[in-house]
Amino acid sequence: MERNCKNCADLIYAGKSHCSGCGAKWIENRITMKQVGNDFVDMYIGIDTKFVRTFLDLFRKPEAVILGYMNGRRVNYMDAVRYMLLALFVTGIYMFIMRSSGALDQYLQEFQSGWARQGSHGNDANMMEFQRKTSDVIFDYLGIITLSSIPLLALIGRITFWGKRYFNFTEQIVFYLYTFAQITIATTPISLIILWISPEVFTYWSFMAYPIMFIYNAYCYKKCFQLDLQTTILKSLIAVLVLSVMAILIFFLLIILTIITLLIADKVLGYDLSAFLPQK
Repeated sequence: MERNCKNCADLIYAGKSHCSGCGAKWIENRITMKQVGNDFVDMYIGIDTKFVRTFLDLFRKPEAVILGYMNGRRVNYMDAVRYMLLALFVTGIYMFIMRSSGALDQYLQEFQSGWARQGSHGNDANMMEFQRKTSDVIFDYLGIITLSSIPLLALIGRITFWGKRYFNFTEQIVFYLYTFAQITIATTPISLIILWISPEVFTYWSFMAYPIMFIYNAYCYKKCFQLDLQTTILKSLIAVLVLSVMAILIFFLLIILTIITLLIADKVLGYDLSAFLPQK
């Protein structure tokens, strides 16, 4: 029996279970828990699912995933936004385990002990409390911080790879949605295992996250643009330079905004800021 697709209204011919226009599956009956479970298995758990293919091919042939999405070939792989949302879900589980298991407190104590052994004030209770509050803020808003960093990384990538043969700004965002999510999904289980084995080793591992992401991005750019090794290294050095300049500009911008905020609070709103000033 012929019927119209519920998503795009295209005609679905007799004997067909999917729409030829948008690929949506025809569902005749009301949704059940079994159908929800099957959809979850089809998407994430099976060996030949979109998630597994996306995850593996972003290591083996990232150009097939990234360029495929940009060119409209979106059947075999997860789209960039959904893949990033999955990474944020994995991050949420990671944060929950860190907090509920006490691993975060143990990591902070180990971090403080390391500073103390180097002769700093790492054993100070106030410093410990400050670091705990800072970690709580970062963990509470990690999803927002992650999403807001994507446009910044895309801007750096656009400046580094300037020209019509390279990605435009929107395509750079798609690129970093995939690569950022890939590194997050790949390293989170490793981070949990290392943290469980040794918080001290986890301290060193945490500093490796950015170099790993930088190297992986360079690898993906090399594959997508078919760059030789020399060009890849040159573009990587340019990216470091652009990142450094932008970091300096953002730093000075934050200082200026802080000064303006304090002046408004003091002169206009009449707040007492003596507690924030250095004591003689």
